[in-house]
Amino acid sequence: MCAALLGATSADAAGTIGLVLMHGKTGMPSQLAKLGAALTASGYLVDAPEMCWSKNRIFDKPLDDCMAEIDKAAADLKSRGAGRIVVLGMSQGGAVALAYGARHPELAGIIALAPAADPTGLSNYADLQRSIKSAQPMMEAGQAETATDFNDIVNGKTITVHATPQNFLSFHGPDSPIVTIKAMMTTVLPKLAEPLLWVSGDRDASQGIAGKAFATVPHNPLDRHVAVEADHVGTPDAAIPAVQDWLKLLK
Repeated sequence: MCAALLGATSADAAGTIGLVLMHGKTGMPSQLAKLGAALTASGYLVDAPEMCWSKNRIFDKPLDDCMAEIDKAAADLKSRGAGRIVVLGMSQGGAVALAYGARHPELAGIIALAPAADPTGLSNYADLQRSIKSAQPMMEAGQAETATDFNDIVNGKTITVHATPQNFLSFHGPDSPIVTIKAMMTTVLPKLAEPLLWVSGDRDASQGIAGKAFATVPHNPLDRHVAVEADHVGTPDAAIPAVQDWLKLLK
């Protein structure tokens, strides 16, 4: 599944690279606290905003507006002295990092930790399918901004989210760029031009499609797909050495 990392070439980039760290669905910035601390100690600039799919905010904005928050975080990092920006995301944040990267080829790099547009496929999740189907007629009836309860999936378990149909479908609708990783293999991943580090845990069921998905990314000599000893939740901490080694390759 993985390719070996090359050795570090230079640490000179550390002072000029800023990283936007994005947590997973229903997660919080604290999910990436250990990774953020390690990167800060290595001299990188870090911003870890609470994204619109957090436990507190889940789907309080549509996906495009969420991506605008990444723009703000990147601007803040540049104001602090970052010359180049790397976008890093975990799980749902990883899927968004990939989609953001497809729109922003000027990025210095993308780091996707166990990227997952939950679920990998919709066929086994009838509750989620029903919610998607119920949201679509609400949009057509002029209720795009009427918040209601929808079923969603986190790590294979059904949860309830209170959101507007517009916001919910921006993540799960048929036109969403991140509806599933399988869909992203044709809509997002082939558009990536930046260097990409994809990290998969060896005990993470969400990463069963990762090898095939990574193969759809246009070749960049700095692209890496690395396996770590971890389940889904443990991937960010397990990935710290791989992330630090890979960042040293970005001259």
